[in-house]
Amino acid sequence: MTLRDDASSIYKSCIKNLNPSSRVYDYLKHNNFIEKDFESLFVVSFGKASIGMMDGALKYIIDSNLQSKILGDPIVVTNQNCPELIHNVTINAHTSSHPTPSELSVSAAKDVYAYVADAQANDIVLVLISGGGSSLLSMPIEEITLEDKINTTNVLLKCGANINEINSIRKHISNIKGGKLAMICNPANCFSLIISDVINDDLSTIASGPTSPDLTTYNDCLEIIKKYNIEDEIPENVFNILISGKDNKKPETPKVLKNITNNIICSNRIFRKELSAVAHKYGYKPILPDIDLNSEAVTEGKNLYDLVESVLKDESSDKFAIITGGETVVNLTGDGVGGRNQELSVAFLDNVNENLASLEWSLLSVGTDGIDGPTSAAGALLDNTSLELLRQKDLNIKDFLINNDSNTFLKKIDSLFITGPSGNNVADIQIILVDRNI
Repeated sequence: MTLRDDASSIYKSCIKNLNPSSRVYDYLKHNNFIEKDFESLFVVSFGKASIGMMDGALKYIIDSNLQSKILGDPIVVTNQNCPELIHNVTINAHTSSHPTPSELSVSAAKDVYAYVADAQANDIVLVLISGGGSSLLSMPIEEITLEDKINTTNVLLKCGANINEINSIRKHISNIKGGKLAMICNPANCFSLIISDVINDDLSTIASGPTSPDLTTYNDCLEIIKKYNIEDEIPENVFNILISGKDNKKPETPKVLKNITNNIICSNRIFRKELSAVAHKYGYKPILPDIDLNSEAVTEGKNLYDLVESVLKDESSDKFAIITGGETVVNLTGDGVGGRNQELSVAFLDNVNENLASLEWSLLSVGTDGIDGPTSAAGALLDNTSLELLRQKDLNIKDFLINNDSNTFLKKIDSLFITGPSGNNVADIQIILVDRNI
């Protein structure tokens, strides 16, 4: 097997075991809060892993003979067709919109709002959250339109704002994010199980924190807009709302929530450790740098290559695996097609010199949801063959980077990594394998 094969196998074996259903089931089994005395049980699941998470929850509820406690139809909000969950429980399934919210997102949010609003003091609301929830569940405040919210998000993405900054603003123009879903559940006890797609596992950022207190303010939102100099690009309605909030004319997002318990059951860093264990089984010495890749993809591609150079200098092992993760951003200046993992990978390849090229190596950079930008690829898988094809075809790699056209470039050198949607999301992963012996 080649190092390219090893990188793919290590990743695929781990993503297969990153099973949302079993993660939820195991957590509920080892934490018996759902077995305490209560009147009724409400179950809501939304995000890219929502189907699997609901499956695990229903399996546990039925195994515990608690299905009669479920009030109404549990709600699943997903970005893919929802297969029938065979649990003798009727599911209210919404196929919603991602990465851009639509009226489907609004309809789903209204259903969730109405469902949990019926919960009373002696009830339990079980909320299952995974990445993508910001788009799949969208309920703009009354003063703005869905189009205003979409345009705001697009402006923020284009200017290079990170996910924390984007969500800070989205929470302040939503009726369901930034802790407001937990407020709707009040006075019931609300328990959230969360698969984190946010690198620092900030509860207030994952899916825009619908069940988490929000410590950001209207003033923070305005500072973000000022930082990126996008005052004239943000929709006027949205900008006016933020100004009103800063002037104390609108209530802030909740800073304290007493009825909610949030529990992260999987995250990017947990997944990195699992990848490292599998890499060790494949004969590689695992190296887990204490870093997160979360700035511009081009910059992080170079930083990642610099890290490899440093490890090559300091590491005595002949065969090693560097495992990193994060969620970079792409500064859109061109009109090409790509995604953050693809752009990071092309930038990495642009920096490869003889120190690495003289060895056997491979880089896999992949979105764990199986989707990287508006493309069919999950990311990129590179090695010396990629370098050779780059030379044979006499491609100007910098032209593709300037045009944000990483997908086209990677097609030309047969280095796209395509998996299809995974039904999960713990942000992005990079696996770099090096073997000095070959």
